[in-house]
Amino acid sequence: MPSMLLINYLIEQLRNSANYNRSVQVAPAAILWTDIDKQWQTAMPFIKQHLPELIELGDYKPEERIGPAIWVKCAIAGKLDDCNLPEDRTPIIYLPGVGRKELRAIESCPEFLKPLAELQYRGCWWAYNTAGRDWTVSSFLTNPKVGIELDLAKDKNTQQAILNVLPDLLETPDSNLRGKKLESEDFISLVLDDPTKDILGWLNDPCEKRSQWQDSRWDIFVQSCQSQFSFTPDEKSIPTALKLLCAAEGQWEAVWQRFEDTAVNLPLLVEKLKAIESDDLAIVNPENYLSENMKDEAAIESYFFNVGEKARDTVSQELAALWEKQKNRKNWIWYNLGHSGWLQILEYVIGAIEHTEIVYSGATPEMMANHYQERFWQADSCVIKAMSLANDIHQQEVVTKLLGTVYSPWLEQTTLRFQQLVEQHGYPGNKIKVKESTANYSVGGQVVFFVDGLRFDTAKILEDKLKDRGLTTELNSKWAAIPSLTATAKAAVTPIANMLTGIEENDDFIPSVSLSKSSFSSHHLKQLLNEKGWQYLDGLETGDPKGFAWVQTGDLDHMGHEQQRKMPLFIDQILDDVVARVVSLFDAGWMNIKIVTDHGWLWVPDGLPKGNLHKSLGKNRQRRCAILKDNVQHDGMVMPWYWNPAVSVALAPGISAFVRGDHYNHGGLSIQECLTPELLLKKT
Repeated sequence: MPSMLLINYLIEQLRNSANYNRSVQVAPAAILWTDIDKQWQTAMPFIKQHLPELIELGDYKPEERIGPAIWVKCAIAGKLDDCNLPEDRTPIIYLPGVGRKELRAIESCPEFLKPLAELQYRGCWWAYNTAGRDWTVSSFLTNPKVGIELDLAKDKNTQQAILNVLPDLLETPDSNLRGKKLESEDFISLVLDDPTKDILGWLNDPCEKRSQWQDSRWDIFVQSCQSQFSFTPDEKSIPTALKLLCAAEGQWEAVWQRFEDTAVNLPLLVEKLKAIESDDLAIVNPENYLSENMKDEAAIESYFFNVGEKARDTVSQELAALWEKQKNRKNWIWYNLGHSGWLQILEYVIGAIEHTEIVYSGATPEMMANHYQERFWQADSCVIKAMSLANDIHQQEVVTKLLGTVYSPWLEQTTLRFQQLVEQHGYPGNKIKVKESTANYSVGGQVVFFVDGLRFDTAKILEDKLKDRGLTTELNSKWAAIPSLTATAKAAVTPIANMLTGIEENDDFIPSVSLSKSSFSSHHLKQLLNEKGWQYLDGLETGDPKGFAWVQTGDLDHMGHEQQRKMPLFIDQILDDVVARVVSLFDAGWMNIKIVTDHGWLWVPDGLPKGNLHKSLGKNRQRRCAILKDNVQHDGMVMPWYWNPAVSVALAPGISAFVRGDHYNHGGLSIQECLTPELLLKKT
């Protein structure tokens, strides 16, 4: 197992305590970290460097992210100019000298704490166990669930030594501490016997380390720097030391190697390295210089920004040459530190180009679908991943423009080819009767988990995430009901599909309950499932694992319609929620889970082009489809409605939409919308 710094274990545990199910819960307002004995307080300056979302209760010192209760509440609400917490992280409130019981007993809660008491209902605790004990430093270091599980002596001297060296201890790799019983001398040696770590710590924050290392400790450090590393640690020597670090020669080679292992915990040092350039014209080790990496990043950005109206073939050739020149940077430390964003985007754009060189086809729609499942889903996947890395509006503009050049024409041509094959051979999904949709729901102890809008390439990502959690997976495919809208296609994959029908006068794509002729709704879904002996599991319910159950989430499709062009940025987060729900169901005793969906979707980087359907011809005009009015002739593509063939549905040609303005939508006829995944899961 690779070595990890203790601070990283702490960061992981703190942030994970805020995990929640986005389908049924709101995000916690804050993580409450009580520490009645103030054991962690000496390390707070160091911990705050790595947790920018952490603030501390105490006297007003905004420059140190410390303040009284009212100030803390204003800070987590984002109302302060002197304390800006990151918006994408749950705030962590460190409460030194405060126990959990004090906050819970609101009536007797001390006055200085009362403004924070209500956060126990809107927030969450970082607590040692279900009893809610504070995490002491010792319990954290020895607990097997955290993952460190060190063997500590329990005498007072050892326990005190741990607290005395806590900031240094958190900077220590776990591999240095495993395999022996740790006593006070082992922790004291951490302070005195690791000059490479001390140099990096000082370069990261010279003022903080100078104030922390008093008297003899500082003298020892200075002597070590002078005798072993050829510099005297003071403000003027910082640029010299940074250049020596990047050159990595002699004794500095070991310092660089330690930097590579711990750089993620040295953000201030990494920032300083942006200004360091080699004095040599021919740089021996350019991979050590962040400034060189930044120049290469700027070259990719410049190309993306200036691609203009170049032809696809020209763009493909130029990007291939750029990738060949820069791909080795994947092995540089800066890539893993998140300083090679343009290189990551370029890699996925190259993947998209490789998979869109061929406008794939087949003799039948089924053969075309086979080719898609074997290879061409990767074109869609690369495009989505490239866009997911475009974090700011500047990147989003240039990335979507480039993807529009290399991907959109291919998507249009392959979709038109698929539509031609369907016109010639029929739609494969129409060959399956409605009643057969429930035939596979026959395994005892099974959850059917409906994920709205789970496209095939997205299901591949979900499958990998589930495998990482130790689950056995089998990915199959089936055809969506036509049109590929939730109203029509979701009902077709429910266990009660054979209890539904379609009325001829339909104008909303919604089937009806056969017995009552009422429009099918969520109310009917729950009612009919119950009549059939199925459980409908809402929220975090886990039900009886011996029966059958239906679980559903609509977050993916909802996010697509809401975010449109930015939709790829949210896919990973939504799939993580699905994984968490799956794991909770298996933990509750379910043996089999089948993930099903209703439809896929199109994501067109430069927008779905406008298709034509005269208003007089159609009713309920969706983006990609419309119900044709009675006795109307339409020269475009027309298919029967899944629930009643007497209802005719006009489908938009290619990747167009009858209404302008979307980047994301569905309801039409394409492989991406109609070939849907089905995932069978078992716990190993």
